[in-house]
Formats: sequence, structure tokens, C-alpha cells
Amino acid sequence: MLDAGQRRTYEDGELVFAEGDAGDVAYLLDDGAVEVFTGSGDQRTVFATLGPGEIVGEMALIDTRPRSASVRAIGTTKLTVISREGLSDRLESVDPMVQLVLHSMLGRFRVAMHRVRSGEEEPAPRRVPEAEALPNAPVNEALRHGVLQQSRMEARLRDAIAADALELHYQPIVKLPLGKPVGYEALVRWPVADGGVISPAEFIPLAEQTSLILELDAWVIRRACMDFMAQGRRLAGQYVSVNLSGRQFAQPTAYDLIESTLQSTGLPPERLQIELTEGVVMSDPDHAAELLAELQKLGISIAIDDFGTGYSSLAYLHTFSADVLKLDLSFAREVRKGPSGARIVRGISAMADELGLRVVAEGIEADAEGRQLYKLGCGWGQGFGYARPQPLAQLLDDSEA
Repeated sequence: MLDAGQRRTYEDGELVFAEGDAGDVAYLLDDGAVEVFTGSGDQRTVFATLGPGEIVGEMALIDTRPRSASVRAIGTTKLTVISREGLSDRLESVDPMVQLVLHSMLGRFRVAMHRVRSGEEEPAPRRVPEAEALPNAPVNEALRHGVLQQSRMEARLRDAIAADALELHYQPIVKLPLGKPVGYEALVRWPVADGGVISPAEFIPLAEQTSLILELDAWVIRRACMDFMAQGRRLAGQYVSVNLSGRQFAQPTAYDLIESTLQSTGLPPERLQIELTEGVVMSDPDHAAELLAELQKLGISIAIDDFGTGYSSLAYLHTFSADVLKLDLSFAREVRKGPSGARIVRGISAMADELGLRVVAEGIEADAEGRQLYKLGCGWGQGFGYARPQPLAQLLDDSEA
């Protein structure tokens, strides 16, 4: 039996498989070409020539019937084996919507191929059971229900963005050790009619799987700028920090979106901070370096968020224009555990200082933790120890009471 991912080389004219053969694998063409044909000799009919990047023998992935055509190499040809099990393993890791669509397409294709082969003389077979077609990735009612729920939530989220029905809550970013706010991170919330709130852990991953994240990002940036402008002098000298998704950051229009939002809302660029994760920055270093430099020329500050969860290295920061390093909340937990965590935070803070980066410690749960992190080199902090995320006006009213 051929293993998934195995590479095979065929010489000119050599059969990959013959019509009538049993088969349970397909092939991806890496190099060269193949000819797909039926019959033999004078009765041979060629109906396809395929090249690199194309797949041949795919019906074997969903059908246990003999091969319906022959395939031979044209010149020296290299192929990679795709097994039914290998396809099933990959299906388990993709979005449930994609799984369901693929299962449906493959099942219907099987019926169509049967009709072509039989010339409609035989009744079409029932849809192939998913367990037979893709044994390691059965489609069951739980998957169908999950896909339906996801589709409904996606439609509701799209409507909520269009109707301006989302809210922003804000969490202070404070100057240590006294805890005086210098800025606020904007965090999106989705209230619903029954008085509850849909968790960001539910709808943000959904938005990131679709183009909705672009609409959501644009809504958050605009609303955050508007909220800050609406407070006038109450927020004098303070900034708003907004998270930008990797998908938005990769768009050629990312700079234009931010610049036009600042112009339309009137918020000065120096009062806006954009937060990006390590993974987003490192996914395309050349693009990141160019865009970050352009944003900084505009006057916007750049924060690397959740530092320590991705590449966990300060070395790459030499390449990029950044202003702030936000230590992931796991570092505050490590400091609470003992001296080894403190040494790590002290070392990171010292290196960040050498690079001219301000260090914000996230996840601070008490004033005492803030004072300890300040001694370790963190000049700024954020966490429940200072305030939980709240609507901006309420947060300011509470601080002034």
C-alpha cells in the first residue's frame, strides 16, 4: 500500500494506473505531465492532459470501484500520493463549513459519475455514506448542527456590525507604580436582546474565518476614535489602543483605513495606538516593516501585543518600528509563582529598554503586583487590579467619583 505523502517517479509512457485497477489513492503532480485516457490501441481516447499542481485519480478517495480511466506519464513525471486517510486527517483540521461542503460535493460527484458510466441505464445509487467515503471524518448531525449555528451567528454578526449594535468597553493602561491611567485598550462586546452578551471568544474567531473581520476591525477603529473625541478634555493627553487583526494588517488598504478614520473622526494620530501580535508581524516581515514605518510617520504608536506567546524573541524587533512591548499575562502569573519568573521579566525589560521600547505588563491582579513589576522594569501595566473593561463614560465617571 502506498503511504500518504510518498513521492513516485514515472518515466515517459509508464502507466500510473490502468482502467479497471483497484485503487485507494490519488496523485498530486509535482513535475512533468500525465495523459488520462480510456481504451487501448486504435480505440484509445485521450480526454485530459494534466500538469504540475493538478490532481489525478481523485475518485479513489470517495469510491471503492475500479479505476474508470488509465493514466500514463508524459516524460519523466513526479507524483505525490494522497490517501483517503490522509485526506480525512486534513479535513478534521479545517473549518466545519468547509468539511460539510466537501462531503456534499464529493457525494454528489459520485452519483454523477455513476450516471455517466451507466448511461442512465441503472438507477442512481444512494448518496455514499460519509463513513464509507471518508472513514476518518464522518459527517454527523452534530457537525451539521454546528455548521448551521455558525452560519446563523455569522449572519447575526454581520447585521450587528451594519446596525452599529456592538459596543466597546475599555480597560485602562496605567503608569506604574501609582496606577494613573495614560491610555485605554478598546475591547469589542456584543450585547444581545435578552440582556446577555456574546463572548468575544465565540464571535471573534468566527469573524477571523471570514471577511467579517475586516468589517469588524474597521468598526472598532472608527468607534474607538469617535468615543475618545466625544469625551473632549476628560481624556486630554491620553490615547486609545486598538487591536488589528492579521487579515486586516495584510490588506493593501490597511494604511488608508487607519488614515481615513483619523481624518474623518478628527482624532490626532498621536492619540491612537495599534496593537499587533508577534505572529501577525512575523507572518510577512517585509510588509510589516514597511507598513509599521508608514504608520509611525503618521504619528501612530505601535504595540507588540501578547509578547511571549509567539516567537518570544526580542531579536526580530530590531527589524521593525515599534514603540511598546506588551508582556502576555502569563508573565505576571510567573512572577507570582516565584523568583524565576521575576528574573525573566527583569531580563526582557532590560533588553526592551535597550531597544527604546516601553514595557506594559498585562494581567495585573493587584496593586502589589504592579509595584513588583515596576521594580522589575515594567513602566506600565494593565489588568483587573486596576479596572475591568467597562464603557468609557462609566469608567471615567467611576474614576472621578
